[in-house]
Amino acid sequence: MKLISKSIGMLMAGVAAVAAGATVAVPAGHAGTAQRTASDECVPVPGAVCGTVRAPLVRARPGLGDITVAYALIKHRDTSRPAAGTVTINPGGPGDSAIASAATYARMFGDLLKDHDLLLVDPRGVNRSDPLSCGTLGSLPATRATFVRAVGECGRRLGVRARGYTSAEIADDIDAVRAELGIGRLDLFGESYGTYLMTVYAQRHPERVRSLVLSSAYPLAVDMRGRPNARAARRALRLVCRRSAGACDGDQVLRDIARLSRRLHARPIPYTLDGQQRRLDDTALASVVYGLAKTAPAGIGDVPAMVRGALHSDNALLIDAARQAAPLSGSSLRQDDPQPFNPELAATVVCNDYPTLWDREAALPVRLRQFSAGRAALPERDFRPFGKRAWTSMSYDQGDTCIRWPDRRGPSRPTAGPFPDVPVLVTSGDLDANTPTETGRQAARQFRRATVVEVPNVGHVAEHEPSGCVAAIQTRFIRDLRVPDTSCLAHIPPAPVRP
Repeated sequence: MKLISKSIGMLMAGVAAVAAGATVAVPAGHAGTAQRTASDECVPVPGAVCGTVRAPLVRARPGLGDITVAYALIKHRDTSRPAAGTVTINPGGPGDSAIASAATYARMFGDLLKDHDLLLVDPRGVNRSDPLSCGTLGSLPATRATFVRAVGECGRRLGVRARGYTSAEIADDIDAVRAELGIGRLDLFGESYGTYLMTVYAQRHPERVRSLVLSSAYPLAVDMRGRPNARAARRALRLVCRRSAGACDGDQVLRDIARLSRRLHARPIPYTLDGQQRRLDDTALASVVYGLAKTAPAGIGDVPAMVRGALHSDNALLIDAARQAAPLSGSSLRQDDPQPFNPELAATVVCNDYPTLWDREAALPVRLRQFSAGRAALPERDFRPFGKRAWTSMSYDQGDTCIRWPDRRGPSRPTAGPFPDVPVLVTSGDLDANTPTETGRQAARQFRRATVVEVPNVGHVAEHEPSGCVAAIQTRFIRDLRVPDTSCLAHIPPAPVRP
């Protein structure tokens, strides 16, 4: 889900936001060859070395050609002794670039870089690793239906090459880079979708794992209905109000959202975005609230006033939030995140890896009937106050996104182990509706020695909170393989609530 990584919400809102292009490029070459470059051609971080390795597009089918995988290795600062270990980070998406975030990670984990190297690998299809393009997802689909058709067209353009873009192949690329650099074991660090990817790596290469840090995690067995996320959105709004010194009442806010959702379903609000006419409906409202919970503490405190204002015919805050989120329902999709992100890769990995709500081998009419029947059987109460149709239609990586994906017998991701018996730290923001603590606990149960630390007053990928408390906890865990003192969490301030 995930379901920005920190751009998951951007994925949800912007999965169709790069320019249209040709089919996937697979340069000629030989798997296993490698090149390295100096740091001034690499990333703006001292002590960095860039390189590439060649890997088969589909390891089981070498005749399909090779692909370039790029990496950046940021060396530890204490050159008087060897590195105490190597941490490899994936920022999620799927589709986000690890290398593009090099300066952010070097700053965030500056203390760890005293004695640990940091390895950043761009997933195949992203940024420096032969960017994937299947054309149709760059055309800004204006509705859910056109978006779903665009995803299906992407799969048709890629054909059998689509099977090269899976979490398993990406994990094996990371291991190829590890082997090229002569690194024995890795400390794995995943954010959002990166927690899924690093779990796949641990499943495929258990002997190469020293520890895992899973930030904003979810398990391999994803709930494609988004029920944990709906529960988390309700919880986040109640927590924000409970901590607001009386500025709002959580249960009243939920009742207001339910009332507004019904009104928007019957009478969507027209507005303009980039000069185009759009409609703000109940799905758009669900996407807005979901996105604000994800980015907490920023924005979530505006929800009570935004919803109450709209109920009293003042739509300014709601329309502004819809423009910022550009949700799928009736709205253009945009990607405002400055880091490179590839929506084609995102859609392809989701359609290859995640469970489906229909029989993959069935023809499209059967799939459509199976999906509709399954959604009709869902209790409406599971998705209050948004409504099941609105909630299951807003996300890029859930619902019927992949129902037109043409590969009926494509790769599938086994959700059972075995997983390595190593220390695991799971961190979850208690306001995160994208990958909530509930799914973090499910991810933790995949491992024998996992500890969950819930971070108060924070949304998605909690280590990006400004105090540095969470990043320090993660750093100490990687160094000592045990959870350190977490008392600094009590000083993270609550989300401000707009009067």
